[in-house]
Amino acid sequence: MGHRSAITSLQWFSRRLVATSSDDGSVKLWDVERGVHVRDLVALDSGGQGGCIWRLCSTSTMLACAVGSRNNTEETKVILLDFDSVYP
Repeated sequence: MGHRSAITSLQWFSRRLVATSSDDGSVKLWDVERGVHVRDLVALDSGGQGGCIWRLCSTSTMLACAVGSRNNTEETKVILLDFDSVYP
């Protein structure tokens, strides 16, 4: 459940929840009070083979993930997760 490579960034959501990004191309949500992995928020197809989440930044309802790669396996982009949006 943990990251397979170095953690590149983290973002606190509350005293209880933190998101971590990694060189393995994933963003994971953790419950720090219970010490458990809650869920994967992002998993790049090229993760572990060059795709990387470099940085995280959040508001109370959104998480921005800066994506890139070391070997052109992933486009440079920003992934926005809007936790307050209406699901279709």
